[in-house]
Formats: sequence, structure tokens, C-alpha cells
Amino acid sequence: MNDAILAGIKNFIPIDDTVGLAGLPTAAQFAAVRGAGYEAVVNLLPREQDNALKEEEALVRDLGMTYHYIPVIWTSPQRADFETFCDAMRALAGKKTFIHCAMNMRVTVFYGSYAMKHLGWSAAQADALVSRIWDADARYTMNDTWRAFLASLRA
Repeated sequence: MNDAILAGIKNFIPIDDTVGLAGLPTAAQFAAVRGAGYEAVVNLLPREQDNALKEEEALVRDLGMTYHYIPVIWTSPQRADFETFCDAMRALAGKKTFIHCAMNMRVTVFYGSYAMKHLGWSAAQADALVSRIWDADARYTMNDTWRAFLASLRA
């Protein structure tokens, strides 16, 4: 797996040869994403958020990648968002897929839960993924909203 060129992207985690998770890349880093062979991008960061890349969809499509936009509101993640994410992941099966939000916090919760539901991951595997980001920095402590959301996805 040649993801070394992506190491500069905030909180990048290569899951395997077909899935990479990260925080928000810069416009230039999206070219590196494509150069690493990614065919699709799933974005969980709402365009309205201040740090969002406003021209992201056009940029990704211009690079020849498929684009899925699932805006997950930080203060109010919804089960419907997760179900849309699962639908997108099933639609992208077999494609090398790059999934991001702002810091890889939304993404690790969503992907870990998806992997438990659809890929046979254990709760311990999903928890290990989530903790790689959420426990990496004291500023990232999971709040009650996200704890409750994660618990609801696993119920």
C-alpha cells in the first residue's frame, strides 16, 4: 500500500488497500489522493462549516473521482446520516475510497460502526479505530452527543 504520500493529510489512517480515512485535505492534497489511486471521495463535512473546502465537489470530480456528500452536523449527527453513509459504502464496494470530515472524528465513528455492521468487525476493533483519533488529543474528547450517537448505532 503506497499511502506514504498521504501522510501529510490531517489524521490520515489507511484502513487497508481500498479505504483511507482522514481529516480535511487541502486542494493540493486531493491531487495526492487521486495519485494514490483513490477513485471515490466521501465527505461528511458540511459545506457551511467555516473550514470546509467550498469547491471540493468540483475539484474531486475534475480529478476524475466519484464524489459522495453526506453533511453530518457536528452538534446533531443522525441515524439517517449513518444509513446514507452505509448506502454510499455499499455503492462504492470495490472502489478505492477516501473518506473525510474535518478532523477524522465523524469518520472514525461512522466507519467503525459501518465495519461492525457490514464487515464483521468486533466492538474492540471499532473502538480501537475511534480511539486513534478521539483519544489522540485532549481537545478531541468525545462529548455526550457523540457518545449517545455511537451507542445508538450499536444498539
